[in-house]
Amino acid sequence: MKSVYQSRAVSYPPELPNSASSEGYPTNGSPTGGVLATVIGDYWYNAVTQEIVNAIKGGGVTPDAADLTQLDAAIKAQIKAASDDLAASIASLGTKVSQVEVVPSGAIMFFPTVSAPNGNWLVCNGRAVSRTAYAALFSAIGTKYGAGNGSTTFALPNLIDRVVWGGQNNAGEYRNAGLPNISGSVGLVRRGGAEGYRFDGAFSESGRFDAQVRHGDNDDWGSYVDFNAAKSNAIYGASSTVQPPALVLLPCIHI
Repeated sequence: MKSVYQSRAVSYPPELPNSASSEGYPTNGSPTGGVLATVIGDYWYNAVTQEIVNAIKGGGVTPDAADLTQLDAAIKAQIKAASDDLAASIASLGTKVSQVEVVPSGAIMFFPTVSAPNGNWLVCNGRAVSRTAYAALFSAIGTKYGAGNGSTTFALPNLIDRVVWGGQNNAGEYRNAGLPNISGSVGLVRRGGAEGYRFDGAFSESGRFDAQVRHGDNDDWGSYVDFNAAKSNAIYGASSTVQPPALVLLPCIHI
């Protein structure tokens, strides 16, 4: 770019100084000592002005000979641009770092939230999802929890209102709700002076009554039978519900 001078400017740039040019520092010279003043030369003037012009243009400012604040504005603009670039780079790096997870596809974790923490997790609610959109997850669990539509989707595990049961060879198997069986038997008879009875399991005898068939020592009698499941298994009666102490968390699977 051409610079504006008061007079006697030419239309071509100055040439580089030749090998005979002097390197060092400028001096005012000393007439009495025979030392001449330094000749700065056209190349130096041009180099300085071009460096300034390039700095102004580099800041996105159009050079204007009448504006003496351009260099300041250009430097500030370049500093801001560099700061913005740095901020964007840091943000981008943060995003990439957040996407780098050591959790493998198919891992299940629980969160104290009402939705999955980010796009790397899906709620374990049994719904069908795309086999291509979640290819890594499909590769990890396949159709173990359901084949979806049989071609383009597969089912997520359903842990809503379920507890996790540790297992190895049958990992991924659903277990239906259930309780231990309640069992017991009752057998009793008395006729005359002979009697026989048996109560076991959840059954017990709570009392007898006169059958009023015949009075006396050898009178016939009947028996009251009580049913108490706790006699069969101590788990019964230990709580008013079958709900163990629990903390509700959101089950999610890593994609």
